[in-house]
Amino acid sequence: MGDAGSPLPPPPPPHSSSSPSTSTSTSTSAWHQQNPQPVRAGLPSANPTRSFWQTSFPNRLAHHRSTPELPAHADLVVVGTGISGTFAVDELLNSAEAATAATATETETEADVHRASLSVLVLEARTLCSAATGRNGGHLQPVIHNAPAHIIDFELGNFCHVEGYTTETGKSSSPSPSWCDFRRLEGCLGFWNEEYFRDAKRDLAAAAANARVESGTDGGENTPTKNDYAGLARVVEDAEELEALGLRVESGAVGAIVQSVAASLSPYKLCVGVWEGLLERFEQKGSPVAGWPEMTRASQGTENKEGRLVSRPTLNLQTDTPVTALESGADGWTLHTPRGSVHARTVILATNAYTSYLLPGFARLIRPVQAQMSALIPPPPLGPRGSAAHCNTNGSGDETRRKDGEASSRRKKLIPMSYGFMGVGDMDRVMSDYLVQNPYLVQHHHRDCRLDHEAPHQEVGPDDDIRDSGHSSTSDRGGHLMFGGGRHLALHHGEGVWDDDFVDQHVERYLRSLPERLDLDLDLDLDLDQDTRDIPTSSTTHIENQPQSQRDRRRPLAIAASWTGIIGHSADGHPWVGPAPDHAGIFVCAGYTGHGMTNAPLCGRGVARAALREEMRGRRRRRRRGSAKDQNQEGEEGKDGEHREGDGHGDGEVDVDIDVPREYLITRERVERVLRGLGQT
Repeated sequence: MGDAGSPLPPPPPPHSSSSPSTSTSTSTSAWHQQNPQPVRAGLPSANPTRSFWQTSFPNRLAHHRSTPELPAHADLVVVGTGISGTFAVDELLNSAEAATAATATETETEADVHRASLSVLVLEARTLCSAATGRNGGHLQPVIHNAPAHIIDFELGNFCHVEGYTTETGKSSSPSPSWCDFRRLEGCLGFWNEEYFRDAKRDLAAAAANARVESGTDGGENTPTKNDYAGLARVVEDAEELEALGLRVESGAVGAIVQSVAASLSPYKLCVGVWEGLLERFEQKGSPVAGWPEMTRASQGTENKEGRLVSRPTLNLQTDTPVTALESGADGWTLHTPRGSVHARTVILATNAYTSYLLPGFARLIRPVQAQMSALIPPPPLGPRGSAAHCNTNGSGDETRRKDGEASSRRKKLIPMSYGFMGVGDMDRVMSDYLVQNPYLVQHHHRDCRLDHEAPHQEVGPDDDIRDSGHSSTSDRGGHLMFGGGRHLALHHGEGVWDDDFVDQHVERYLRSLPERLDLDLDLDLDLDQDTRDIPTSSTTHIENQPQSQRDRRRPLAIAASWTGIIGHSADGHPWVGPAPDHAGIFVCAGYTGHGMTNAPLCGRGVARAALREEMRGRRRRRRRGSAKDQNQEGEEGKDGEHREGDGHGDGEVDVDIDVPREYLITRERVERVLRGLGQT
């Protein structure tokens, strides 16, 4: 790998125009083989497009800085506050706190305990969670075909971990799943290409068979740790059944795979909630003194059962602080930023598509790809005779009151599934569209059908990009259709683009044409309590007084916002997790190929444990060099505490089984194998 210690030259310019989608497939090696020229990413754009996830949710931590100035040093620095960085920091702090408490024995002095504390500095180039995690499609859908059984199990483990996290008290300020709009539902992957559908059916059957082989079961058994993947999914081929799923057969839909494990959520709200909890528990505030804030006795930690002070790990979050270069030194790394430099012994790069900016050697391993998203305004619900519901706009309110009972029976429903579309138009195998729907929010209306006020957590400023192409509508009602994709229509398919400061109008028009492929008027028997957020019976009164025919229901949807984000396409289709070769003390967690939500949480925890192990090893080495007393203590620690420090977790609060797939781990052999496949050795 290249030398990351010298100042970085300016990256090559991006393509001039593009805007694609994310992919549900993890197989991108074919594209990399056809386009072997490495693309080194630049820094995140200074003026990115405005993601609806972020503009519709006021985040007081967006520009948060724990201290006015950067500390001069930290034990461990994490770069990036997306899903990987968020869960990595959560793991670091909770595990370090547990390890500190566990090693506080009666024979140790207070200085010994304090020495075991961990200072964690987090650097974010822009606002908190402003990159891919704050810009993606809101999907949490494991792929249960086209992968080895142990990888499917890992994705299912990520799903269960996130689902459990949304309901655990103490992980955020709100113990209810509604704090991040988590909604469990089925996932429907529709196909518009016969060959892709045939291969998907074959892969699903193979995954089920391989699971039985790996778990040592026959077709009639299933172990607690292995899933019967065939039982989690069903294949739909009948035209009427496809129509019942909402897929329009006349548009070319040929089949679908429906799985029982899927969810929609706001990844942005999820991460912000986690950061709120971490800052409340671990943040150090004030002006840095000798490289780190001076601590009061209360902020140093808590007392153990012997009444002695136990030092706690500390967290310092610094947004709007891009890392411009890494420089290796005798005892760690110096991270250069426009606000100054920071020294750390251990660094975690949770930088996904931007990793190659700091580690140029990764330009051949992780390629930036621009993806495009939209927040579409759903069509008004149909009235009893097939026309759109409407309200009287004369200001009297009589029509609204008379229609209350009728409107109540037509309460808005969310689309019943999380959707993915593959093979539309000239999509290749690694492209797809993806759709979820946000919950509806509490709404109240004036007599003239305008909003009286909105839910407390929803803010829409006067400068927000609110566009309407037909329906009288605003962006603050909720229920937005979060639809992304269209990469097959973008210039160069968005490959090699790391700028998220523009959108592609061709892709935007395609995304607005969603009703051509999906029937948004499905009348399924759903649990309405899961579909709304306390909608009053007058919630349909904002709709304009204009009946619509079924043909009109397929016209392009109004759009509230359109934005782009950058995903990291891996050269071999698998994430890159672990220590960077030839860069001692640098750890990487990146390259999800657009499928990060069901990989990144546990990958982040896994890389945090690896980094924490390295930090603890370094401390033991330094203690050995210190004094004979420390050497004797180290010998005892090796007997009693080695396993606890070795797993980076011990008896901590984060009791999570993490078994990162071997295909994800960064090894010199894997790098060489990938480069040979690309013809770059």
